[in-house]
Amino acid sequence: MWFFNRSVKFTELDFRTDIHSHILPGVDDGFRTEDRSARALELLHGMGLERSVLTPHIYPELYPGNTPVSVRLRLEEVSGLFSSTGVDCRAAGEHMVYAGVEDSFCRENAGEVLCLSGKFVLIEMSYAFESQNIREFIFRLNSMGYHPVLAHPERYSYYSGSLEEVTSIADMDTRLQLNILSLGGFYGNTAREKAEAILERGLYSYLGTDLHSLAQIDQLKSLKIKRKHIHAVERLLAGNDSLWQA
Repeated sequence: MWFFNRSVKFTELDFRTDIHSHILPGVDDGFRTEDRSARALELLHGMGLERSVLTPHIYPELYPGNTPVSVRLRLEEVSGLFSSTGVDCRAAGEHMVYAGVEDSFCRENAGEVLCLSGKFVLIEMSYAFESQNIREFIFRLNSMGYHPVLAHPERYSYYSGSLEEVTSIADMDTRLQLNILSLGGFYGNTAREKAEAILERGLYSYLGTDLHSLAQIDQLKSLKIKRKHIHAVERLLAGNDSLWQA
């Protein structure tokens, strides 16, 4: 049994819900074709996945065609194909924090926001520099009744290993989402070390694959979780399941 081992394969854990991926085809830098997207879902289903929130990038500067209407329509277009994979899919978005993004979340547009579930909103920043308005935006989201979820804080190079900045973000009633492949060093040792530190401090609420390619599924299959981190990762997996129902 796994508790006698120094590590356990991620595939041995109860991975039923993914809240962050770029499987929706032809909309961003993730999967390009419908058949490869469907194949990814089939492979993930074979690993136990039952539910997946599809979160294409929402960033007008790079992906001007990605709107709440277009993303939901795209999922409708592939829903028949996806339903055959055994994975229940939901459309959401990974929202870049840029100057003026607050306008997309005004009360008048509340029904058009691509939320993970309920009013939980996945947000991200550039890997190279912190968004100047990140704290103001988080405050605005909370004041409007949204629940911000910051994607992969371990990958932001400007956040120090002391976790001072990450902790200050979490203290603003912000949930944090781990990229599970970070624990395997697939984004480099610095990201892995920060991911482990954030995990050990109990600051993460959820995890996601952030899947962009079929090759990353092979990485998921080979990923091993250290024994001391297993219960923390299981807590995040349970958090994913709960978020789907929010």
